[in-house]
Amino acid sequence: MINANKEKLGAFFSGQVQYVVPFYQRSYVWKEENWEALWDSIWNIYEDAGEDPQSKTEHFIGTLITKQRPAEQLGENKYDVIDGQQRLTTIALLLKAMAVSSTGELTHLGQILNELLSFGDARGHKHLRIVHSRIDAGYFNAIINQEGLIGLENPDHLMNLAFEFFKNKLEDLDDPKMDLLRQVVLNRVPVVSMLLSAEDDEQVIFDTINSLGVKLTTAELLKNHIFREEELQDLYNAYWLPMFEEDEDQINFWNKEKTAGRVIRTNVEILLYCYLVIKTRTEVKLETLFKEYKRWLGEKNVSERKDFLIELHRYAETYLNFPADEELTEIAFADGEERFFHVIENLEITTVLPLVLYIYNTIIDSRQRQEMVVLLESYLVRRNVCRYTTKNYNNLFVEIIRALAKVSSIENRPIDKNDLLTILSAYEEETNVFPDDRAFAEGFAISALTNKNAKEILYCIALKQKEDPNADVQKLNGAGLSVEHIMPRKWEQNWKLNDMTEEGKAERNKKLRTLGNLTLVTKRLNSKMQNAKWDDKKPELRRYSSLEMTTHYLDNDIWDENAIGNRAEDLMKIALEIWPRTATVSQPYISPPIKAPNKTKLVKRSKTKLPRGCFVDGKHYENANEAIKALVIVGKIPKKVVPTTSYNAHQWLLNHSAKYGLRYSRDED
Repeated sequence: MINANKEKLGAFFSGQVQYVVPFYQRSYVWKEENWEALWDSIWNIYEDAGEDPQSKTEHFIGTLITKQRPAEQLGENKYDVIDGQQRLTTIALLLKAMAVSSTGELTHLGQILNELLSFGDARGHKHLRIVHSRIDAGYFNAIINQEGLIGLENPDHLMNLAFEFFKNKLEDLDDPKMDLLRQVVLNRVPVVSMLLSAEDDEQVIFDTINSLGVKLTTAELLKNHIFREEELQDLYNAYWLPMFEEDEDQINFWNKEKTAGRVIRTNVEILLYCYLVIKTRTEVKLETLFKEYKRWLGEKNVSERKDFLIELHRYAETYLNFPADEELTEIAFADGEERFFHVIENLEITTVLPLVLYIYNTIIDSRQRQEMVVLLESYLVRRNVCRYTTKNYNNLFVEIIRALAKVSSIENRPIDKNDLLTILSAYEEETNVFPDDRAFAEGFAISALTNKNAKEILYCIALKQKEDPNADVQKLNGAGLSVEHIMPRKWEQNWKLNDMTEEGKAERNKKLRTLGNLTLVTKRLNSKMQNAKWDDKKPELRRYSSLEMTTHYLDNDIWDENAIGNRAEDLMKIALEIWPRTATVSQPYISPPIKAPNKTKLVKRSKTKLPRGCFVDGKHYENANEAIKALVIVGKIPKKVVPTTSYNAHQWLLNHSAKYGLRYSRDED
């Protein structure tokens, strides 16, 4: 380290010094609460300075860590921003807002402010004071240069919102007041400046910052850790950027949060967790995920770390194409893959994702993958209905991955559904057993599930009941449905007691919480019926409900424990068809129709999914990428030539199939 000391912000906006935000840094993430806090601190000092020009009041706004860059030209003076780019960028946006808000009363004020944000060299070239990379660069440059946001995708980019925020704050300031504010920002808002030499290891700084509570994500830490190596930096543009940071939709997808076990994690954290579980075949703690990666990568040489980035890109492509969000809003029973992901999402069993990702990256044939996830769905749903614990699921799914990998290694063949069934059927403890039909039926009769879990079970049953090849509509949107207790929980208000004993009341209270008494209705109808008696409920249900699980029972004169038991048996028969304890797909396999790309994943899906399958040497594959994977396994093409996207795979097969003695064609060609 060259030095560490208190420094005024003015020192960072003077001279021919340029600050570069490295490509591997996080994008701009400050939001209104951060801008507001910074503004309040500056405004308090401004008010003190206005009342007392001799006031020495200051407000530290944090740390700014920079590192010298090796000069590419004589006299060049550039520094990488290691930490503090959020506040440095925000100060620049504030200064620009002040420049455009000046009224001209002080003739040179606007020019003075603008000259803080850029500088010129002897050749007359203009250079921005702060240089951003990736997506942020376009927005930052447009604001500082006042070029407008035409051609940029998102007018609500956080940088633009920050700029507008500060413009609004400055509306009532005349130029003399604006000039006082300028002096306050540059001279009364210091930072702790740490200047690293070119030889210092900034990764140590990142680790320290993270340990002190600065919210750097696992992905940010990993990116900073791995791309500090010059030998790996070319792979950033080839593998990391196109997958994780190509556009804002993609960034939003990977930063979207979902439940992982008992905590909330982002998609990219879950992917990184799944990948490391698969590679190490041991339990990995999400809380210390970066440390686990650092230790694991530390055992690898540069070539192996390159292989990691290439393989992570492939796993991410698989994860990105898992059905999610809008794709799961409205599905049909025959959409087996979508149904599986709907189930694990709504039953909140995302701890199974390492196993799912392993299956998808191990099994080439799409039908075999379908059969395995259908079997896995049966296992998870049966355990859920039986109210068996999920506490051991992290270990359990790692154990299954190890067992499947062992089968593949020993027998030198791809795994299949029968291997998974053999492993699941061997379990005998409550923490891992695959419930048989008797236990499953008992669960249907006596288990009191949460409304969320019950809704998912009933939703799948409703899909099965709508599976009529002659029906116009087989899909069902579950978003507007809620669980309705046919016999309400507060039944004593309107339902006959018939001299019921206290034991009888207790038994009824248990029975009405089971699946035999639960159905799905619209949320509006649910609130309308509330605790109505059976004779009042039936006309409403007959008028507004179309689900067979409800309408089939509306001719019952009485709804009591016997009726609940009979309905539970009926639903159980359907459940056995949906979730058999076998390795057979419980419905005819139907290739899903081609769907419009998910908007959240528009770019990646449009690149990675082909509209139809293909044939190689007479054998059919789902797409060209799947074909190449199979050809690599059997040794017909070398692994090193495998393209990284389905589109390129198609082009490659068109151009090179003859070279490897292959006959390649697309469906309908």
